[in-house]
Amino acid sequence: MEPLLIWSVLILSLPFINDKPETMVVLLDNNSSHNAIEVQTNSSKIIIDQPYYSTTLTSMEKNPSEVKKLDPLTLNEKYADVLGNLPSKEISLLFYFEPGTSEIVQSSKDQVSNLISSVSSHEPASIDIIGHSDRAGDADKNYALALERAHAVEKFLIDNNVNLERINVVSYGENDPIVPTEDGVSEPQNRRVEVIVR
Repeated sequence: MEPLLIWSVLILSLPFINDKPETMVVLLDNNSSHNAIEVQTNSSKIIIDQPYYSTTLTSMEKNPSEVKKLDPLTLNEKYADVLGNLPSKEISLLFYFEPGTSEIVQSSKDQVSNLISSVSSHEPASIDIIGHSDRAGDADKNYALALERAHAVEKFLIDNNVNLERINVVSYGENDPIVPTEDGVSEPQNRRVEVIVR
């Protein structure tokens, strides 16, 4: 048997020995409502769009088997070694700022332990630090302020001994708000830096 475990866009082939060659396709849970895969042979195709549902293929000339749900616990136990080697899911954390400054608000400083833990679980980690601003003030100044905020988070992480070997620091300025507002409006949720750990 040769199971294929699907997680987001990752396809992992696992060789097993059986009396007849088969391929099992399983859609794993990636905590997303937009998770599906199309399985196609020369004779038909099916779509699996629910976590832990699977189909089995025996030949490109035959239909895939009827889709059935697998027990997540059994699947995780049976393929623990393989599932343990899948890449970690990316994690996104938001740090918020005082108006018009690159000063991180205290509640955001308090979550640095979550970020340190996230980086540790993803090592070697790739980290994106993306600065944002609200729409209060000039767009060019907001771009510069958002970049200054992103560098402030980078410094904050370095000061807290977070390993930043692979890092990308950018600014989106006021162009990607969480809360859409009119120009000139100050919005606390838009004054942020997003840190994505992969």
